[in-house]
Amino acid sequence: MRKSALLAALLLAAVSLQAQDLRLLIGTFTGSGDASGAWLMRFDPATGASTELDFAAARNPAFIIPSADRTRAWSVSEFNNGTQGAYAFTLSPDDLEIINFEVNCPTGRGSGNPCNILYCNGFIFTADYFGGTVSIFPTTPEGALKPLCKTFSFGPESRMHCCQPSPDGRWIFASDLGCDAIRRFPVTASGELPVGEPDIAYQATPGSGPRHFVFSADGRYCYLLGELGDTLTVLRYEDGTLTPVQEIKAYNGRGKGSADIHLSPDGRFLYTSHRLRGEGIAIFAVDPQSGRVSRAGFQPTGAHPRNFTLSPDGRWLLCACRDDDAIEVYERDAATGALTLRGDRTIRVNHPVCLQLF
Repeated sequence: MRKSALLAALLLAAVSLQAQDLRLLIGTFTGSGDASGAWLMRFDPATGASTELDFAAARNPAFIIPSADRTRAWSVSEFNNGTQGAYAFTLSPDDLEIINFEVNCPTGRGSGNPCNILYCNGFIFTADYFGGTVSIFPTTPEGALKPLCKTFSFGPESRMHCCQPSPDGRWIFASDLGCDAIRRFPVTASGELPVGEPDIAYQATPGSGPRHFVFSADGRYCYLLGELGDTLTVLRYEDGTLTPVQEIKAYNGRGKGSADIHLSPDGRFLYTSHRLRGEGIAIFAVDPQSGRVSRAGFQPTGAHPRNFTLSPDGRWLLCACRDDDAIEVYERDAATGALTLRGDRTIRVNHPVCLQLF
C-alpha cells in the first residue's frame, strides 16, 4: 500500500509539473521608436494560450536569453550607429525589468549589429554581424553588465552570427556567415578572460553563410543552417572537432534567408525556418545512430519567420513572424513531426524576432 501511495504521489507531482505554466521571453525590433521592446508572457502548455505579464522598454532587443536559474536575462541591442550594445534584466515569474545597459563600441567604431548573445561562466558574449566581431562583457553576481572587456575581430569580410558552447563545455563555437566558417574559442579555467585565442573549427561550403547551429542532446552531432546557401549540414562532434557527415538543401524556396534551427526535445525531428521566398519551417526526421536527416515535411508560416522555439514537452512550436507582427502557435505531432497552426492562439506583438520558452 505504501509503495502504491508513493507511486500515485509521484505521478500526481509529475502531472502537476507538466501542467505548470511556462514563461515566454520575446525580443523585438523597435527601430528608433518605443512601440515595442522585450516582453514576458505566461504560456499554458495544456492549451497553447498566452497572457501578457510585463514589458521592458529596451531598444532592439533582437536576441534575448534567460539565465539558467530564471532570475536574470540578457539581450543585445541591435544597432549599427554607435548606440549598440547589451542589456541586463531582472527576471521573475511575473516581472521583467532592465538592470543596466553597456555599449559594445566605446570608440564608436566596429562591433555593429550585435545579433546573438550567450552567457558563459560569468561573462556575456555578443556575436556582432557588422564589424565581424565577438564582444565580451563581465557580469556582476547580480547579473548586471560590466563595461566591455574584450573584442575579437576577424576582418572586414566577417559577419559573426551565433555563439554556442560545445557539449563538453571546453569550447565556444561561433558561426561566421561572411567567411563561411565556424570559429572555435578554447574555454579557460581562470584568468581575466573566459576564452583564449580562436581558430577555425570548420570551413563551410563557400557561399553557404553559416548562421545558427544546434547540438544533439548526446553531444555527438551538430546541425548547421546556412543562411545564404539554404543548406543544412550535419557535423560529427568529438573533442573540439567538427567533421561533416551530410549536407543537403534545406528547402526549395531559394530565398537566401534561412534563419533558425532547433531539435525536438526527444531528438527525433529537426526544424529549420526560411524567409524571403517560400517562407516556412522545414521538418526533418533524424536518424539517432548516424545523425543524418531526411525530409519529413514543410509548414508554410507568416511573413519572415526569423526565429522559433519549442516547448519543453515538445507539444508546441512558436514561430516569430516579424513582418506579420505575429507569433504563430503550432501544435506538433510527436509521431510525425508535423505542425498544425492554432490560429486562435496567435500572439500579436510588433516585429517579434526572438522567442525563449521555459
